[in-house]
Amino acid sequence: MKRQENMKEDNKMMRKLSLVLGILLLFTGFVLIFQKPIMSYLVDNMSKETIQKSDVEKAKAEPDTTFDFKEVKNISLQDVINAQTKKKDVHAIGAISVPAVSMQLPIVYGISNVNLTIGAGTMKADQTMGQGNYALAGHNMNDSKTLFSPLTKAKQGMNIYITDFQNIYEYKISDIFIVQPTQVEVIQDQADEKLITLVTCNYNGEKRMIIRGTFIKKLTYSDDTNYFKISK
Repeated sequence: MKRQENMKEDNKMMRKLSLVLGILLLFTGFVLIFQKPIMSYLVDNMSKETIQKSDVEKAKAEPDTTFDFKEVKNISLQDVINAQTKKKDVHAIGAISVPAVSMQLPIVYGISNVNLTIGAGTMKADQTMGQGNYALAGHNMNDSKTLFSPLTKAKQGMNIYITDFQNIYEYKISDIFIVQPTQVEVIQDQADEKLITLVTCNYNGEKRMIIRGTFIKKLTYSDDTNYFKISK
């Protein structure tokens, strides 16, 4: 009799364990299926928050600032969660807009993993908008809408606008090409040319897609600009 009771208890325990395991597997499957939409949603919200809080001094004082592109890695859900806890310390030094592909992002100082989970990172410490070769890096999340993903739809002749919230600098896309990750010369200044260079990964992350633009003109920034829709 006691043996039968023990067997019943064991069966109940096994059913409970099976139920718990089933719930865990279901939850894991849910996370895997919806991981990319969840990441895109969180990243998009962080970008919108950061673009509204510009502070160059605080941005340059961030302790994790780096300009070493070799340290950049693909974004994981854990990176997004980590950025959520640190986003209050990330401040925009400007913004970038490519209206033709519906892209607008904060420009952040440096290319730390947290910064690149939120916006477009400056690739050189001393670069100035409208001068030299202004280089920005951003992640391609292969969803056509988050971070630099919209640039996969960019074409020659499209306009790129960047701003420091005092002036707007207009560029026109002149070249789009693929390079190896080691070809860092693409972000170097070129004689007296005024350029913008946007760097992101190609579809599989093995190479880098370069969007190069030439400087057209400088405009005065205003809150009702047609190039940026920012609630300050």
